[in-house]
Parts: sequence; structure tokens; C-alpha cells
Amino acid sequence: MTGLWRRLQTSLRSAPIDTPGALRTFLEERAALIAQKCAHDYCRGKTGLASYALYEEKRFQDAFDICRWETFAEVLGDLVILAEGQLLPHLAPERHPQLRAALLEIHSAVLRALPSPAHRPQGWSDVLEAFPARLQAASTGKTLQALDVADHSAKRLFDTLPIHISYRELDEEIVYGAVRFRMVAASQEMQRRMAAAELARALTA
Repeated sequence: MTGLWRRLQTSLRSAPIDTPGALRTFLEERAALIAQKCAHDYCRGKTGLASYALYEEKRFQDAFDICRWETFAEVLGDLVILAEGQLLPHLAPERHPQLRAALLEIHSAVLRALPSPAHRPQGWSDVLEAFPARLQAASTGKTLQALDVADHSAKRLFDTLPIHISYRELDEEIVYGAVRFRMVAASQEMQRRMAAAELARALTA
């Protein structure tokens, strides 16, 4: 996660998203950004000056890593769903299954390329097994917007935040709002940069 975050900080790409590789890079980097920023900003804001000491605590660091990784995986899935919605209108219906298969391969490739987090020695097998059904269920025939999917990731973030529930239970809407805001921004950037027709053809070639 730290490597993805640093890579994003040093190289925010503005080139068109017109190849499967470019789409994978965008999805991976924006998922890392949303997971990292939303978790970090909330914890910093909630703990104030005490955050400097808290971030030195091993138990907090371990819990924070769990939160970032779990949120990353869910945001990645949400962004794949949004990408599919932007690409489907550029393909004939009979090619939609090919597009879904290509997007599932990108989703799988991102997660399989990452090192297994300490709390997941088994890797991401459960996430990989569950996501195809979620992608299928999300394909309702209409183009989903960021606000249609953002709460899925927001719930995972809120549930795994390394702050005791008694201190964060009144902040649920704040956390959800932060994820919604960044998901909308990522979706708008993807729509602006995506050469959708060209990319759809490349993914289903």
C-alpha cells in the first residue's frame, strides 16, 4: 500500500486511459489514494495532536494497515464497476460478457500482484471469489454513478477504522461523505480521461 501511495504522489498521470494497462494503473492508483486518504484524514482529524504519538504505536499501525488494505480492495471493486458502466455503451450487447471477463482479469491481476498483507496470509482469494457475483449484480442495464457504489467501500472503511467504535459511532456520515467525495472525483477523472470506445475495443479484442 505504501508503495502504491508513493507512486501516486510522485506521478499523477494525465494521459488518456486508452489501453488495458492504462486502465489497470488508474484503478490501482485511485483505489490506493481513496483508501489511504480517507483512513488517514479521519484518524488524524479524530485524534488531533495525539495522532503523532498514536501513529508510533505498533497496535495502531497494524490496525491501520488492515483498514487501508481492506478498503483498498473494496474501492478497487467499486471503480471496476464504474469503469464497466462507462464502457458498456460503446459495445454491442453480445460483447458485454467479453468486457466483463476482461475487467475481472484486471481486478484479479491487481490483487494477485500485491504482497499478502500480514493479516491475510491466505491472500485475496475470498475477495476474488466474491467479486464476479457483485459485478454481475451491478450490471442492471443502467450506467451506475459513483454515489450508487461508494457506500459499499465506505462501510468497509468505517467498520475497519482503527478507532474504537465508541469514539467513532457518531461519525459514520462523515466517513461515508469522505469516501463519496473521493469516489465522485475519481469517477469524473476516469470519464474525462478515458478514450472509452478505443478502450472498449482493446479490452474485447
